[in-house]
Amino acid sequence: MAKLEELKASIKGGALRPWTFQGISAVWFDKHLYQPLLALEGGVVEISPAPLNRGERRFVEDLKAYCDGNAAAFEGRELYLLRNLSRGRGIGFFEAGNFHPDFILWLLADDRQHVTFVDPKGIRNVGADDPKIRFFETIKEIERRLGDPKVALDSFIVSSTPSHVMKKLWGIGKPEMAARHIAFQEEDRGSYIAAILHGIGGERVARSGR
Repeated sequence: MAKLEELKASIKGGALRPWTFQGISAVWFDKHLYQPLLALEGGVVEISPAPLNRGERRFVEDLKAYCDGNAAAFEGRELYLLRNLSRGRGIGFFEAGNFHPDFILWLLADDRQHVTFVDPKGIRNVGADDPKIRFFETIKEIERRLGDPKVALDSFIVSSTPSHVMKKLWGIGKPEMAARHIAFQEEDRGSYIAAILHGIGGERVARSGR
């Protein structure tokens, strides 16, 4: 009970900090459009929206760490993150096999909006030509149909599967996978967020973190 009371007090007092209670963890990131994001460590609990899995939670934590460590680079720019809702309620793409990416990342720079769909996932069992993998091309076709020069659309897969495993399965090297907007979460922990931001037009932001 003491832990529960401490949790209630921290929320009421506005002390937004990570907490864990009975297998549920809260992840606070002020760039996310609602707070907190919840991760389920174990047990059987129903959470809505669906809780973060390990890869999703790490992506949020890595993005938060990058933003916290490079605050000056975001002067004059705005960055926002939103967890996509589940299939049937969130944003899905029929063109990509009804693909529902896990996150929507907005970068507002000058008079342009960069809207990027990010999906952390293991890809060991996903083919190289799967619609989710080719979504980086599909989203650019959607951008062309949109026809708004002030809005850029992009997508990235954040893979928890190592690149050397995928090289054996797909027969292509890491540079070719990067060209398909696949970032590797574990092996490039210190650089993949910068690579994503650079890929969506945030060159100034990405340079500061190198």
